[in-house]
Amino acid sequence: MAFEPGQRIGDYEILAKLGAGGLGVVYEARHVISQRRDALKLLLPEQLGTPDMVERFRREIQTLATLSHVNIAALHNAFYHENHLAMVMELIHGDTLRDYRLKNSTTLPQILDLTAQVLHALDYAHRLGVVHRDIKPANIMITENGVVKLLDFGIAITQQTSELTLTGYLLGSLHYMSPEQVSGKRATAQSDIYSVGVTLYELLTGVLPIKGEGNYEIMAGHMTQIPVPPHHVTPQVPIAISDAVMRALEKDPARRFSTAEEFVHALQSKPFTKQETTLAMPRPKLDTHAGRPSGGSLKPGTPSGSGLQSLPLEELSRSLAEYIGPVARIVIKKLAAQSGDMEFISREAAKQINEGADRVKFLRSRNLY
Repeated sequence: MAFEPGQRIGDYEILAKLGAGGLGVVYEARHVISQRRDALKLLLPEQLGTPDMVERFRREIQTLATLSHVNIAALHNAFYHENHLAMVMELIHGDTLRDYRLKNSTTLPQILDLTAQVLHALDYAHRLGVVHRDIKPANIMITENGVVKLLDFGIAITQQTSELTLTGYLLGSLHYMSPEQVSGKRATAQSDIYSVGVTLYELLTGVLPIKGEGNYEIMAGHMTQIPVPPHHVTPQVPIAISDAVMRALEKDPARRFSTAEEFVHALQSKPFTKQETTLAMPRPKLDTHAGRPSGGSLKPGTPSGSGLQSLPLEELSRSLAEYIGPVARIVIKKLAAQSGDMEFISREAAKQINEGADRVKFLRSRNLY
């Protein structure tokens, strides 16, 4: 159910709905005793019956409970209200990084300062074994005082937890996703560094380093395409900064910065010229990618050949072929043209299996039953 202003959830009064993401809906709420205003995050109603989403939400709470950093949105509390798990967060007054850049003219030092704050937060999290996995402008808030607050640890992983990602199910935001995440490998600190590299590239040039007509083409680009260096797109970007961004965007994680703090040092190694401290950088171009919720499914157009190889569709075809024969490959290809969500593809593919017991067996092999 949706909550309206004036309703009570435990000791909190709902004041307004702030927004919704891949896992939860966020409200501004006021504690009825202390009168403090907080951000109250609740699991989306349609996710309540999905055990892995409930578990992911619980893990986000537990992960945030271990983190205390000025550049990470703070967890204040968590509680159950009826069948709702609620997360009480620091209420942040400001804009997402993307909205901030669209509204404001920013200089190179300002952009690098914001990026450094993100990297300081990540360096702290990485030292505690936490990998965010979904760094993007929509998950970075800028307060009215210019302080960065990193949001949404809903798909973060720690050294102590296993991944909840279903086989072949991509979590994160594709435009900012590292090559290893695209290929289904476990994300590391270097994966977050890649995503910061994509974000910084966009801040410096106004465009994304990897583009494509559909999601499969973008995936293939992350795997194989070498971006044009930022200083070739925006000449006022210093070569040293451009080189740092390109290192963060290396396809091989081992060739990127070893830590987020090392990335910060590379960005701060060159003194600014007078022109660099005053010249406004290009604003990002409006694009539909910015509204994609984190942790959501990917719905591409018709897959390209190279992109098809980036998802485990061949493995899914072989699994389905055990029940319906060689036609399985055609079935999977048609379903992949409708959606990049592997859960959708698997469930629709299961409908082609006549025997109920075999259908259940197939779904269990996909962790969907």
